[in-house]
Amino acid sequence: MEDLEKYRKMGKKLFDKLKLFTYPIAIKFIKNGEEMPKGNFLRPHEYFGDWVPTCTTHFTTRHMGHSFYLEGEDIECCPSSYLYYGLDECKNHPEPVYEGWARYAGYKKDLAAEHSSRATDYTFAPGEIQGFITSPLNNTMVKPDVVLIFCYPVSLGHLILSATYEGDCIQSEFNGMEASCKGVVKTYKTDQCNVGCPGYGDHCCGIAGDSEMMFFIPESKLEMVVNNIFKAGSKEGPGGRGMVGTAGEDARGTFSFPCGIPTVGPMQVFGMSYKPPQHKHTRRRDINKKYPGW
Repeated sequence: MEDLEKYRKMGKKLFDKLKLFTYPIAIKFIKNGEEMPKGNFLRPHEYFGDWVPTCTTHFTTRHMGHSFYLEGEDIECCPSSYLYYGLDECKNHPEPVYEGWARYAGYKKDLAAEHSSRATDYTFAPGEIQGFITSPLNNTMVKPDVVLIFCYPVSLGHLILSATYEGDCIQSEFNGMEASCKGVVKTYKTDQCNVGCPGYGDHCCGIAGDSEMMFFIPESKLEMVVNNIFKAGSKEGPGGRGMVGTAGEDARGTFSFPCGIPTVGPMQVFGMSYKPPQHKHTRRRDINKKYPGW
C-alpha cells in the first residue's frame, strides 16, 4: 500500500500542477503466468454489456476514475487486441489486420503503404501478456508500467520540458494512426517518454477533445518527470534574472511564472521592458557591437 501511495501522490501532483481536465491513467501489463494484483477490477464486457474498443476504457478511467482489467474478450478493436497487445492470434498473424485496413478502411493508399507506414510500430507477440489493467493514477490500484496523460498543448509543453530537463531528447514518430494503445506499447517497449496525437478511435470511441494530445511516461521516468515540472526556465521572468524597468532599475520580483507571458509587440511585463538574460548574454558578445543597449 505504501508503494501505491507514492504513485497516487505523483498522480495528484500531475493533475493539480498541470491543471489537467482528466486523470492520468496508470497502465499495468500482466505477463502470462504472472499473478494478478489484488483489486476489484471491472471487466469491460460485463460493465458495458459487450466488448468495446480499448480507447473507451481509457475514456472511462480518465473521466470517471474506474479501474478495468482487459483481456481479448473485452476488446472489440482488432488492431488493438491482435496487433498491438497480442491478446488474440489469427492465421498468418498479424497480416489480416493490415489486409482489413487496406481493403475496408483505406487509411493508406494500398497494402504496402499500410505496412511501411507502421514499420516502426512496437507490438507484443501473441501470448506475451495475458491482459492489462487501467486505473486512475491519483487513486491507482496497481504499480504502473506506463502512465498515459491526455492534455492540452500548454500542459504537453511542460511535460516535454520536464522529461527533457536532465538532458533526454524525446523522439516520436507519426503516421496518422497514433492510437493510445499503440503509444502505450511503444513506451513500455522502449522505456522512453513519447508524444502522441489521438487517433481515429480515440476521437470516435474515446471522446478525445479536438485540442487534446497524449503524453506517455514509462514507470522508470515517472518520478523524474513529476519532480521536474516547472523547473525549466526557472532563471528567467519575474523572480528570475534580467528583467529591467524602463528607467534601468532592477525589476526582479519575488515570484515567477511557469511559462512566458504572451505579448504582441515590444517585450514588456507590467509596463516594463523585459530582456531575457540568455538573449542579453548573446547580444553583448556580438562581434560588430550593434546592440549597445543590451
